[in-house]
Amino acid sequence: MTAEGSDLITTEMLNWIGRATAQTPLIVMTLSDVRRYVDATGDRNPLWCDDDYAKAAGYQGRILPPALVGWVPFSIRENPDGSSAEAPDLRRQIPVPANYTNVRNAGSETEWLQPVYPGEPLLTQSCLVDIVARQGRAGLGIYITQEEQILNSCGETVMRRSHTMALFPAAKLAGAAKE
Repeated sequence: MTAEGSDLITTEMLNWIGRATAQTPLIVMTLSDVRRYVDATGDRNPLWCDDDYAKAAGYQGRILPPALVGWVPFSIRENPDGSSAEAPDLRRQIPVPANYTNVRNAGSETEWLQPVYPGEPLLTQSCLVDIVARQGRAGLGIYITQEEQILNSCGETVMRRSHTMALFPAAKLAGAAKE
């Protein structure tokens, strides 16, 4: 990290590394959700459309499409009782410099560990694992990495995702007054 980069990442920001969210229940996905997913995507994989096929492949029955399960944590808006939920995305809570508003996806890696079945209750939990400054084409950026897990009712991890977002200074508009 450059001297300029080390000045950008404060001790207060670094203190966020290791923070984790509480385990948060996810919306239970049903066969109706799978039907809507299939209708919307055209993805008619027999593993999520045909019980006999899924059983012949070694599963207990139809499984949920991994893309459907992986998207659920991003859709959390409120607690099941309707009260406001603390944002599960810790990256957006870190006290970064006020002008670092240009947010970009800097990469994601997902690992599926176990099948998920329709009606199966799931939990999600996230932990911040890294904050660094790096020079990019858009300038000196703050790269924040968060690991997310989806757990089944036995507490077993069914999906693990590492996701990094990059924050850059607000883009200057063409023709804006020079400072």
